[in-house]
Amino acid sequence: MAIRAKKIADGLATTEELAALPPQCWRMVWRNPINDRGALYLASHAYAVEGMDPIAGEKLIDELTTAATTPDTTYIHAWRAGDVVMWDNRATMHRGRPWPAHEARYMVRTTISATAVDGLESMRPPPRLAAE
Repeated sequence: MAIRAKKIADGLATTEELAALPPQCWRMVWRNPINDRGALYLASHAYAVEGMDPIAGEKLIDELTTAATTPDTTYIHAWRAGDVVMWDNRATMHRGRPWPAHEARYMVRTTISATAVDGLESMRPPPRLAAE
């Protein structure tokens, strides 16, 4: 099963930036090749499930998102000076939250690129085969 992602929050990107980000199709469930644990690949910008009726697909995405963000599965960090937070993007749904505009914010992001050993190719759905 694959999800389609294209929704981005209003004001988060310019028209030009959005044009450079065409809708993508990703596997909804994948197995982390490092620890063999299953994970949902899901985010708020997912809008459809390939092969499902659009309304049913949106409902499934909403139900899975609700289940994945229950209080017992959610971590909210209370920031203090000097904090560093790291997560594995292969198995963590994350979202930045608003902060007081009068408070300075310094953020550095480091990304370690995914490769074949990380299961990169397993994230994409299999290619569609032409009907014979």
